[in-house]
Amino acid sequence: MKFGNWEATGGFFLLMAWLNYLDRQMILPLALAACMLHELGHYWAIRAMGGSVKQIRLTAVGAEMIVSHSLNYWQEGIAALAGPAVNLLLARFFCCLGQETLFSGLNLVLGCFNLLPIRCLDGGRALHCALCLVVGPNAAEQVGKWLSRGFSSLILAGGILLLRGGGNVTLLCVALWLLILEVSHEKAEK
Repeated sequence: MKFGNWEATGGFFLLMAWLNYLDRQMILPLALAACMLHELGHYWAIRAMGGSVKQIRLTAVGAEMIVSHSLNYWQEGIAALAGPAVNLLLARFFCCLGQETLFSGLNLVLGCFNLLPIRCLDGGRALHCALCLVVGPNAAEQVGKWLSRGFSSLILAGGILLLRGGGNVTLLCVALWLLILEVSHEKAEK
């Protein structure tokens, strides 16, 4: 479904319907607000650096922004870090207020999770940009590949341990999602 330069896929709507069905504590609206503010952080950073966003696509695995022209490594790194920065600032702000601790926690988790050095996350993109400036694109790609695999494997191991210890399946699902994205990223490179 398209709304101007916004596109939402069927998978996005299916995921939202499923999460809404499971949400007994009304967490989904706060989580969506945190995600929207995260994406606005990216958008504002791109605009502040003179770029323009041609399209925003909402999928079951996140949001994608298509920029009208390429950004240099510095600009792309700053744009990647802007989303998590917004979440961490919101977490700090609402934590200091002593109110909305759930919203503060959601922003903290979203910001920290996105800073992991995994290629499909903002931290991985920012690290890739920094490494490209220091050691070049080829070496940066190799380092990024190994860090992505390593951190995704650690999250998978944590998810298995948590599940074996009587916890829930959420971390395991996140790890599988990250590994699927990593495999699809490697197939796209070939």
